[in-house]
Amino acid sequence: MKMSRLWAAGAVLILAGAVVTLAGTTSQAAPSGRFGYEPGPGRPQLSGVADRDLMSAERGVTADRNARVTARVASDDIQANGDNKANPSDQFGSGAGLPANETAIAINPTDPNNVIAGSNDYEPGVDSTMGVYVSFDGGRTWPHSGHARQVVTPDRIMYGTGDPVLAFDRAGVAYASFIAFGRANCDSYIAVSRSTDGGVTWTVPSDDVAPGTETTPGDGIVVHNGGPEDCRIFHDKEWMTTGPRPPGVPLVPGTDQGFVSPDRLYVTWTRFDFDEGGTGFVESPIVVAYSDDQGRHWSEPVEVSGSAPRCAFQTGDPDGACDEDQFSVPVVDPRTGRLYVAFQNFNVNSTERSQYLLARSTDGGATWDRPRFVTDVFDGADKYPICEGSQTLDLMCARTNAAGNIDLDPRTGRLYLTFADNRNGTAADTNTDVLVTTSTNAGRSWSRPRNLTEGSVDDQWFPWLSVAPDGVVAVTYFDRRYSGPKLIDTSLSVSTDHAASFTTRRVSEQAWNPDLAFRLGVFIGDYNGLDTRRGIAIPCWTDARFAEPNTPGNNPPNQQSDVMVDVERIPIR
Repeated sequence: MKMSRLWAAGAVLILAGAVVTLAGTTSQAAPSGRFGYEPGPGRPQLSGVADRDLMSAERGVTADRNARVTARVASDDIQANGDNKANPSDQFGSGAGLPANETAIAINPTDPNNVIAGSNDYEPGVDSTMGVYVSFDGGRTWPHSGHARQVVTPDRIMYGTGDPVLAFDRAGVAYASFIAFGRANCDSYIAVSRSTDGGVTWTVPSDDVAPGTETTPGDGIVVHNGGPEDCRIFHDKEWMTTGPRPPGVPLVPGTDQGFVSPDRLYVTWTRFDFDEGGTGFVESPIVVAYSDDQGRHWSEPVEVSGSAPRCAFQTGDPDGACDEDQFSVPVVDPRTGRLYVAFQNFNVNSTERSQYLLARSTDGGATWDRPRFVTDVFDGADKYPICEGSQTLDLMCARTNAAGNIDLDPRTGRLYLTFADNRNGTAADTNTDVLVTTSTNAGRSWSRPRNLTEGSVDDQWFPWLSVAPDGVVAVTYFDRRYSGPKLIDTSLSVSTDHAASFTTRRVSEQAWNPDLAFRLGVFIGDYNGLDTRRGIAIPCWTDARFAEPNTPGNNPPNQQSDVMVDVERIPIR
């Protein structure tokens, strides 16, 4: 198999190796001297005091929504994960924390001041959990910081989590999805928690009766493989969206009539299938499940990726299936309920490229048309250097990928897809760029990809795109053109003319070294986050500016990366 095909399955192994070194680690007392953080001109505003007791399924909303810290400068970078401090009562970071990465963010459509961010969060010191951070002033301060509740399993095992995703429905109910998996066994879940109080408290996804709660078994469990001994199936890289059910589409069987949502909740993911021994790769199709009662009951999984003439290269049987996939992202047209899923496909006979495909459903995810070609992606094994078994960029060991996301203009249904690839670079000298393509005919054809970073000889990657309610398009991404090729900043590109042109600005106010973010610098997450409302974009990214200096042969004793956001004004159309 090509390296691109092994990438996702190896992700768990890479993380598992890193987490072993974290087990039993706890945050230390606030250090002094060179590891401390002193506020000053140009230094970022950080979040307020974290209340670790807020994340509980047994409690209602008891927190004061007005308890917040005033931003020193409105445009400053803001640390959202307020629990990641050696001293939780300190307003400013100290450099002695634990990693947070793979950032996601969502703005409440019923209250734009309510913003929720999330990440993989290792702060508890036992394994990765889904960190959840809540703002009630439009993303400028984040007084509520904690963790979504882990899946309750019959044997009460604490599993690792990853791939955090956030979404709101039109009623303002918030959802947090994640994968949950056994480090020492083959258990594999995808789960969804919900919050009806703006993200302060969350339900507990339960595969069994949860003592002391009113959680119904099955609530929030999207899918589960055969259990700890089932090494043939691994559920990976989910994404989530909400939108209206198309007219005439029936509710999911078993839907709780007392909690029917105005929107259907969709989760797509990659189902990795292996042979009987659990080691030989067979296929990795994209599948979807959906719920009509806020995640209490779910449909049976439906395969999305199907088959197409362009899926000509097969690891297994040459059946034309588009079954070697990853990085699915769904989006719903709010005018019609039509559901789109974009995903990266590797059924190509090339060591330099893959392809993006798009599948569509008009009946709420029950059936799918044949996936359509969107664009070539130049991200094959021959296009990138390899470090610790994963593709990366030059001068860096953290793994990277080409994936971005799809979004649409809610007024017109125009589709936009962003991704990054190394078409203008080589494995010896990477020059990864961020590109955007668009479709005006429901995904049947796509424009030639526009390079947002044309002219730069440095790397830009991990893009995320959001279309504001008035049609303004924003894309955020990591950028190495500002502070030298070894350091990372974050940029924001904005278009008011349907992606015909973009203006770009640096939004991070301090660069950071990826080698300090996670054990041996092999993992800084696999994507960034962005959401928009009219006139405002809020990028959300992994950032290791508060990490301690490196030590020979390893990361700092207190490896640290944080969730950084920036409230940016964008044009109004």
